[in-house]
Amino acid sequence: MARSTITPALTVSLERVRAHWHRKQGLDEPIQASVEEVVAATGWLRTLGGVDAYLAMRARVPGMKRRQLDEAVEQSRLQVIPAVRGCIYLVPRPEVPLVLRIAEEQHRKRADREHEKAGIAPKELADVGEAVLKALRKGPLSTDALRKALPEGTVRSLGDKGKKVGISSTLPPALRHLEFEGKVERTLDGGRLDTERYLWRLPAKNPLTGAKVPAEAVERHARIAATFFRQAGPTTLESFTTWAALSQREARAAMEKLPLVPVAVEGLAAEAWVLEEELAVLREKGPVSSSLSMLAFEDSYLAFHGGPALFTDPKHHAREVPVWGTTKGSTLGDARYLFMRPLLDGDRLVGFWEYDVDAGAVVFGTFDKLAPKRRKAVEALAGEIATFLRDDVGRAHSFSLDSDDSLRERAALVKEM
Repeated sequence: MARSTITPALTVSLERVRAHWHRKQGLDEPIQASVEEVVAATGWLRTLGGVDAYLAMRARVPGMKRRQLDEAVEQSRLQVIPAVRGCIYLVPRPEVPLVLRIAEEQHRKRADREHEKAGIAPKELADVGEAVLKALRKGPLSTDALRKALPEGTVRSLGDKGKKVGISSTLPPALRHLEFEGKVERTLDGGRLDTERYLWRLPAKNPLTGAKVPAEAVERHARIAATFFRQAGPTTLESFTTWAALSQREARAAMEKLPLVPVAVEGLAAEAWVLEEELAVLREKGPVSSSLSMLAFEDSYLAFHGGPALFTDPKHHAREVPVWGTTKGSTLGDARYLFMRPLLDGDRLVGFWEYDVDAGAVVFGTFDKLAPKRRKAVEALAGEIATFLRDDVGRAHSFSLDSDDSLRERAALVKEM
């Protein structure tokens, strides 16, 4: 992978690249595959304790039922694990060994320091871990139930020292170590994915057994880079480093191991990168998408590429929008993480939608007025999503601390558009 002095293999418009992203994400035409294969192709799903993992999947697998995703987790075809940036994702089982190793690598950079400050010795964590494995032989347990099942004195409160680094006792770090070693895994509490409360269980088989995870960090990073560029390319070095939480030096070293070629994307970057095998597709004109999509909060389609700006008509970039957490930006042109659920017309962001808890219906608003036939099509999609949330999922919260009042506030913003 050469630096920015290299001549790009292709110059392509942002419109063509956006259409390419849209098709790769399974939003133009559904990918005919199992739910775990769709996740592998389009991107791991963030699990924030709300329903949006279901929504992200249903946007790519029309008509999907909640149980289809839950069963994939129960059967370990998909696994809830810590992944890049320390975030919890739903990841296909074949990718679990590599992703756990990447997550452990990033976790240990701060964990060793925190454990030292909290007064936790490695031997103590190992002892707690052994007691946990023994307790789980009787069946899956929640963290609280596990704590009660352990012999008295096994778990030690860390007091004020632990509070300073955000660790209450020796049980959470012991569980994290066991998870990284593949000795325990999370499964669903109550048979549902829309929760941050998990049961811990012994895996039928340790996913690390026989797994071929590269010993060298640069090779592991190259594997993770291949996943990202396959799902998100053409895209930039910055987008990869942001997603993977790698330094530019680490990212460049990883990318040099891959058959990536530079392309210039008008309106995006003079130097973006794409897998060589995709160049032929990018040279084609590409079909115009007529699909409609109601996406999840934090959907990969936008999140992979820095937020809504690249997907929104520039005339709307000054529009104020709610943003997630304390992230920078407050408009469609500069926000990175929206606190709204996106509505797409083709590959463009044209508005937002939300579930109205009082009406039991999905409401939506658009930046520009829709043609009557198009609006009728959006209304039909809204009816389908409302039925899914109301009758199948039974709730509509985006994350664990979301509430009906917050849903009402967001629905009101949508109605005012």
